[in-house]
Amino acid sequence: MKSGSIIMQAAIIKIDNNTHLVAYNDAAKALFSSNLLSLDQPFDYRNAFSLDATFDLSEYDDTIIVLNSQYFLLQKINESSLITFVLQPVEYLKKRLSKINVVGSHAFDIFAVKSQSMQKLIAQAKAFSMQREPLLITGETGTGKDLLASACHQYSPRGDQTFLGLNCAAMPDDVVESELYGHAAGAYPGALESKKGFFEQANGGSVLLDGIDEMSFQMQTKLLRFINDGFFRRVGDDNEVYVDVRIICATKVDLAELVEQGKFRKDLYYRLNVLSLNLPSLQERQEDIAPLTQIFIDEFANKQGITPPTVNQDVIPYLAQYSWPGNVRQLKNVLYSALAQLTSSQLTVKDIVLPAITSTQISLIRDIDNKTLDEMTKNYEKEVLKSLYVKYPSSRKLAKRLGVSHTAIANKLRDYGIGR
Repeated sequence: MKSGSIIMQAAIIKIDNNTHLVAYNDAAKALFSSNLLSLDQPFDYRNAFSLDATFDLSEYDDTIIVLNSQYFLLQKINESSLITFVLQPVEYLKKRLSKINVVGSHAFDIFAVKSQSMQKLIAQAKAFSMQREPLLITGETGTGKDLLASACHQYSPRGDQTFLGLNCAAMPDDVVESELYGHAAGAYPGALESKKGFFEQANGGSVLLDGIDEMSFQMQTKLLRFINDGFFRRVGDDNEVYVDVRIICATKVDLAELVEQGKFRKDLYYRLNVLSLNLPSLQERQEDIAPLTQIFIDEFANKQGITPPTVNQDVIPYLAQYSWPGNVRQLKNVLYSALAQLTSSQLTVKDIVLPAITSTQISLIRDIDNKTLDEMTKNYEKEVLKSLYVKYPSSRKLAKRLGVSHTAIANKLRDYGIGR
C-alpha cells in the first residue's frame, strides 16, 4: 500500500474466478503499489488486504481491515464470473457507521496482546474508554501511548467525533495556550482573524495532551479549571466558551514523583489520575515480540508492494534476548532497517543489526555497588547527555534531538557540568 494515500472515493478492484486482475479504478491505483495492480495477472488479495492466512473471505461479505494503521471497510461483491472488492476508509464512513459501532469494536485490533500484561491493559482500556473522566496514560518512550489514546477515543461513545493531539514538550506557554484555547483577532501581532483552539475544534470528542509533565504551572492551572467546569477564554477575548471534551494525558515520567519534587501541581495530578493506564515496556511483554515482528513485516511488505518474507526460527529468540530500551518503536525501526536491505525471501538473524552495548554502558552496569536507583539513573543520564552533546553542542539542538524542553536540557547540562 502506498504510504500517506488519502482516498475519498471507494477503491474498486475486480478479479475473475482465477483471481486474475480484470479492472481497477483511480482510487485503487492511488491506494496500492503498482506492483500489486497488474492487469491479467494474479491478484494476491490476502497480501494486499493484510488478511491472515486462516481468514476465509468466502464466509464474509464485508469486514474491517487495517492498512498502514488506517481502518478500511472491505466489501466483497460476487458476480457470475467476477469478484468485486470495494474499499472505503472508515474515517470517511464513520458517522454513518457509528450506529453499529464498527470503529469501536475494532479499535484495539492494532495491538499485539499475546502477553497477559497487554491482555489486562486492553481490558482496562476498554472499560476506561467508556467513562467521561480524564484518562492518564503512562509508559516508557516508544511503548505506543499515542496509539492507545487514539484507540480509547475510537472505542468510546465519542468515537465518531474529532480526536486531536498536542505534544506539550518543548513548546512555550503562549504557543500551548493558543493551540489549546484559540485566540481572538488582534490577540497577537499579525493575528488578523480569530482562531479556534483544539478544545473548540474537538468539541464532543477527545484531546490528547502528550508530554503533560512538560506543561508549565501557569498552563497546568488553566487546564485544571477547564477540566473542572469545561469553560475557558480564548487568548485576548473576555467571553467564556463551553465545550464538552474528554482530556487524555500521556507521559513517560512518574507524575507522583514530580509532585513530590514540587514540579507538578498536586491538585491537577489527583484530577488526572482517576483513570490511569500504564503501558508495559517491551521487555515486560516478551511474548508479544513474535506477533509484533509479524505485524511490522506485513506492514513493510504492504508499503513496498512485495510478498512478506518468511521468518527464520532463530529470529524471535534472538530479538527476545535484547533489552529494547526504545521499546516497540525501536523494534519496528530495527526490523524496517533489516527489511529495507533484505535480498532474500527469508529474514534471518544475520540480517538484523542490534545496537551493541558500549563501553560506557558496561562501566555503568559494573559501577552500581552501594548506589540507589536514583543515583544510577542520574549517572546514565549524564553519560547519555555527554555523548550526545558532542554532536549537538548546544542546549537547543540537544533539546530538539531528545524531544524535551530547552529549559529542562539547559538545567541538566548545568547540573552535570556539561559544555562548560
